[in-house]
Amino acid sequence: MHATFLPLAPASRRSGSLPWRRDGFHRLLLLPWLLPILLHPAPLQAAAAAPVVLSPHPTLPAGVDAGELLLGELNCVACHAAEPAVAARLNSRPSPRLGAAGLVLTPQFLRAWLSSPSAAKPGTPMPDLLHGLPEEERAATIEALVHYLASITPADAGDAVGADSFKMEQGRRLFHQVGCIACHDPLESAAALTEGAKADAGTPPSPASVAAGSIPLGPLASKLTVPELARFLEDPSRSRPSGRMPSLHLGAGEATALAMYLLRDQARAGDGTQRSPRVQGVSFLYYQGTFPNTLALDRAAVTASGVVDRFTLAPKQREERIGFRFTAFLRVPADGRYTFHTASDDGSRLMIDGQLVVDNDGEHATTERKGQIELKAGDHPMLVTYHNLGGPAELRVQWEGPGLNRQDIPPAFLTTDQGRAMTPLGPEGFKVDAAKAERGAGLFGSLGCAACHVTANPVAGKQPTTVASPAGALASLNAAADDGCLGNLPAKGVPHFPLSGAQRAALRATLARRSRLATPRPAAAESAQLLAALNCLACHSRDGFGGPAEGRSDYFRVVGDADLGDEGRLPPHLNKVGAKLRPDWLRQVLAGKGAVRPYMATRMPGFGPVTDRLSELLEQADGAGPADAAIEIADAKQGRALVGTKGLSCISCHTFAGRASLGIPALDLSLMGRRLKQDWFRRYLLDPSSLRPGTRMPSFWPEGRSSKPDILAGNTDRQVNAIWAYLSRGAEAGLPPGLVQGRMEITATNEAVIYRNFISGAGTRAIGVAYPEQVNLGFDANEQRLALIWQGPFLDAAIHRIGRGEGFAKPLGYNVVSLPAGVPLARLADRTAAWPAAAGPKAGYRMGGYTLDSQQRPTFLYSSADFSVEDQPLPVSGDLESSFRRTIRLTATRPASDLWFRAWVGSTVELQKAGQYLADGKIQLRFTLGGGARPVIRQSGGKTELLVPVTFEGNTAQIIEEIQW
Repeated sequence: MHATFLPLAPASRRSGSLPWRRDGFHRLLLLPWLLPILLHPAPLQAAAAAPVVLSPHPTLPAGVDAGELLLGELNCVACHAAEPAVAARLNSRPSPRLGAAGLVLTPQFLRAWLSSPSAAKPGTPMPDLLHGLPEEERAATIEALVHYLASITPADAGDAVGADSFKMEQGRRLFHQVGCIACHDPLESAAALTEGAKADAGTPPSPASVAAGSIPLGPLASKLTVPELARFLEDPSRSRPSGRMPSLHLGAGEATALAMYLLRDQARAGDGTQRSPRVQGVSFLYYQGTFPNTLALDRAAVTASGVVDRFTLAPKQREERIGFRFTAFLRVPADGRYTFHTASDDGSRLMIDGQLVVDNDGEHATTERKGQIELKAGDHPMLVTYHNLGGPAELRVQWEGPGLNRQDIPPAFLTTDQGRAMTPLGPEGFKVDAAKAERGAGLFGSLGCAACHVTANPVAGKQPTTVASPAGALASLNAAADDGCLGNLPAKGVPHFPLSGAQRAALRATLARRSRLATPRPAAAESAQLLAALNCLACHSRDGFGGPAEGRSDYFRVVGDADLGDEGRLPPHLNKVGAKLRPDWLRQVLAGKGAVRPYMATRMPGFGPVTDRLSELLEQADGAGPADAAIEIADAKQGRALVGTKGLSCISCHTFAGRASLGIPALDLSLMGRRLKQDWFRRYLLDPSSLRPGTRMPSFWPEGRSSKPDILAGNTDRQVNAIWAYLSRGAEAGLPPGLVQGRMEITATNEAVIYRNFISGAGTRAIGVAYPEQVNLGFDANEQRLALIWQGPFLDAAIHRIGRGEGFAKPLGYNVVSLPAGVPLARLADRTAAWPAAAGPKAGYRMGGYTLDSQQRPTFLYSSADFSVEDQPLPVSGDLESSFRRTIRLTATRPASDLWFRAWVGSTVELQKAGQYLADGKIQLRFTLGGGARPVIRQSGGKTELLVPVTFEGNTAQIIEEIQW
């Protein structure tokens, strides 16, 4: 979670409260000044205003003008008109939206907010617009504004939801782990979270040094309902377009859990105790959709909910594509070690006290797994999640322990929250008074509210009357006036901002040099200003400034047990990031869509459109760097060898194309070419610590000398370029040697091995062939064509030999190439005629099986009405990878002169030296043809095709195709 205002002087807080009525409840639209962020339900803060807060850091980075930052963040030009060049430089923060896009708030909170914004939320940038009014007039004005804002509220805040202890616990961990505490005050100590203490267990609060620099949190429990806060957390930009409150990419379930935790005071009775009595049973949430695992349920919408007496799938409404989330309190009869078992089809997970005990997740037939945990006598929160993709749905949960034989957990040992409704505190009866609302619409304009806020799509056309601001232009503003908006005693009708003396001095200093505001800032200064405004430096450091502030670092953690040190838990620095990341990837990262560190609990937030400009500025400030060098296929093959276990063994730490590494889960290598600029990558490989101080990445070229002299003659530059050539092809380059072995891997040793089954890319009647030379193919017997070739390991047959044996086996190796779909040979009226769309039997083709030679290598036999074909691919050994030499022999009763073989369909085909064709930059083809015939490159249907003429000598013809890739 994120917010806007940085203390230029230490923030102060005072105890106390501001009373509001508690005699009813209604829902009301949020006045959007009110939240740099909606958070902790604490008592309203009173009296002296704390200065506005921008960041947890007490200072600003070099090059950032504090006065300019405040001018933009306070949106001063909304009232004080500025020339276009000045407005562009200030890049003012857009004010939150009202009306259809706004939030629905309670009137009791809104009254307190309008009475004194800085008392309701110390540190807020929202000024007091009503100071100086006589008490009676002030009260009437507030009442009119409340009724006006209620009248334009387009929707309610959602139905009340029942308290759920498990969701609160999930929300508690989300708040402290995904990044909220980088800006906001942690609500519990980091030690309490590590030690597994439950929410509200009396754990100590965050250190005072942290709280003093936190973005202010408001009294949420009196302000919002759970559904309304959850909607905001899912998509903050809907009501707050400035990006200062970014999206943390919460799913619907996560947003609800976080909202329930932040509003947990709504689940308490008047004496402060939990007000959710328990009943016997298990609570469940039921989902419908396609879930690859149970973790996906956190981001899914609930289809149904209820209580059952045990862990059972009985409430399901269908068999396939479903999920369940079961929660209960398990009553443990005695201290001791307990064993839990789950049997499920497909996946399930069992957690107790927030600890994973049984991991049976994933897609599989009925599989049983178990786990053990030490438990004390008493109640323990228990969570079981389940999903089923296809086929039968099955789940069984059992336990055994001291005095207990293995058995299903009896209902007598399971209780659940009764789910008392969570509603905002201090409710009041409220009904819109039309006369007051009409007066409020006028006040909304005359007081200057409409200068900042637009009531988008108001109900019944109730648009406020906009009154021209009496404020002078920014160019003529008297910043020294003590009765102005920068003064200690602003005049009646002038906004009273909660500014510190240091902040007023910074604004006045900037305005004293206001003529320079018409000059655009250099990219370095403008990027620094925007990084400060978006508070990026709360998590990241740049040029020695920023990063998690004192007391916050301990909350940044890794997911699971990955031993990556600070490099794995703290966000990376932004030094020269514009020279490091490719522009398109940098935009993705700033939008929160370029996550590459799944081991890091903190999420990269998305700030919306404002970051498009930031990505441009960072590249301008840091330098684009030299252009990428050309890539050779041969280099990529050497690069694969270097990345694999017989080379530099990069996969000992790094994942590749989503597959786990052999050790710690470092960054995915298959994304390097998409993310990084080649020059930065080269410099990083040669000297990692110079670009990332403290990194665990070793140098494989100490003093410029290779640690692998047997590859590319130990030439450092060639080896680095080869690794880049390989990685730049991404997942398409295929897996490095040694990364994956199948559970039931089929291998060819002395002769070829044939495997007939469903193979991905070769169809349901696939004939897979593995050769000892470490090349493989898949022949599609449905369409009578060579469909697929690849190198390295062949197939993992486990998918067809475990459980129901359903699905398609995927190539286990690398350099997987799909060959043209459709008929391999066709007659064309001329060279421009389209290739036939029909294939297989529909095109008149018939499969004739295959013959085997002495090494069990097949020759595929197929025919059409005009000819028969013998198609024999044979492996050819190579230095790094083997290739294929394919011989296609045709016999025809009536030879045709217009018959063609289609060798390639793709984006590009280039004729190179010695009659070799480079297809899509990844596969090289060479042909031996009779009668001096030559292949033809043509464009057809938006694709590039390589057609090879079939030349008969008598009744026979032959094409020899050499395939290297």
